[in-house]
Amino acid sequence: MYVDVGERTCCVVGGGPIAEGRARTLAEHGARVRLVAPVLTPGLQTMLAQNAIHEYRQRRYEAHDVTGCTLVIAATDDPAVNLAVRDDARAAGALCNVADDPSACDFMVPALVRRGDLSFAVTTGGAAPAVTAGVRRRLEDVFGPEWGDLLELLSEFRPAMKRRYPDTAARSAAVRGLLDGDVLRLLAEGRRDAARAAVAAAAGEGS
Repeated sequence: MYVDVGERTCCVVGGGPIAEGRARTLAEHGARVRLVAPVLTPGLQTMLAQNAIHEYRQRRYEAHDVTGCTLVIAATDDPAVNLAVRDDARAAGALCNVADDPSACDFMVPALVRRGDLSFAVTTGGAAPAVTAGVRRRLEDVFGPEWGDLLELLSEFRPAMKRRYPDTAARSAAVRGLLDGDVLRLLAEGRRDAARAAVAAAAGEGS
């Protein structure tokens, strides 16, 4: 399940490397990040300077910090504080992820591979982070940037494809034909004009 956090307030409690990673992911997806921690990593300090953090409360956590939040990340180095954050988040109607304690989480934060509008989420439910990282690396090798480029072209020609193939099954077959053809190879080789022509032809827009 993907959650749209765009313009939604999400609280990250903690100033260490895990908090930095979670805050970065939320910011990249358009969340309004509220950060609570007395001390920050250099990376979080940079995010703050770049206005990637919407609100910074430079102190220890207090229960009202999670008020009005959609998602909460508990990422301090104190398990008792993390569980208090989770309990407060649930009381406030928010879902909480507790770092390094899968059994205490309401949701998991997966490793992501993004290729434009195409994204893969990988998680082992906290059982084996090394496996998660390994699978992500393999996906990055198999699905290169050309997949994002292909989606851009398909989005561009989507109206034409719908006109040429009003039937959904026929339209899906046409897209599968592109996947089985040369278009991905052309994009991987940097031959975008040739790839665009192939997609245009499939959409009935070729010369």
